[in-house]
Amino acid sequence: MPKKQSDLSITKRVLLSYIKFRTRNNFNFYESNDYIARALDIMASSAKVFVNELIRDGYLYKEIDKKGRRVLSLTGKEYRPLFEDMNNIDKKVLKEDRDNYERDNLYLNEQLSIETAHAEQLSHQNTELVLSNSELTQRVQKLEEELAALKKRVSSLENIFYQNGVSPEKLEELIGQSTQ
Repeated sequence: MPKKQSDLSITKRVLLSYIKFRTRNNFNFYESNDYIARALDIMASSAKVFVNELIRDGYLYKEIDKKGRRVLSLTGKEYRPLFEDMNNIDKKVLKEDRDNYERDNLYLNEQLSIETAHAEQLSHQNTELVLSNSELTQRVQKLEEELAALKKRVSSLENIFYQNGVSPEKLEELIGQSTQ
């Protein structure tokens, strides 16, 4: 049994009026159920149910265009619209989008500020580490120079012992006695 015009819910009538408003001047209605839900302040699942019921009841016609997009159009079946001017619905969706973008922008600016401070802190720590590394490198070089000088002195002392007739074995024995 087909529904009478008055049997359509308010939301379905608003949806039909919205599609009529958006398709004026021969424009196609490509909007998704999510977009319809946001525009009409309903759940996406409800938008899907309403669209399917309106198609089944003969108020809407659905087709797929060459790009695979869903296109909804009115069949011409009469219904009683709630109001004629739908301009505010699109403005509401655009305002919500703008508000969301502004909120995202504030959040991202805060994150940028936090990450910038963190980067500055890491840069400062890196500078300290580079300076510390430079100081350690200088100490290592100084110790290597001192070690080279000590090796040269030990070599000179060994040569003096060898020139005075001390054998390498005797020298090792003397070194062993001095470390005990």
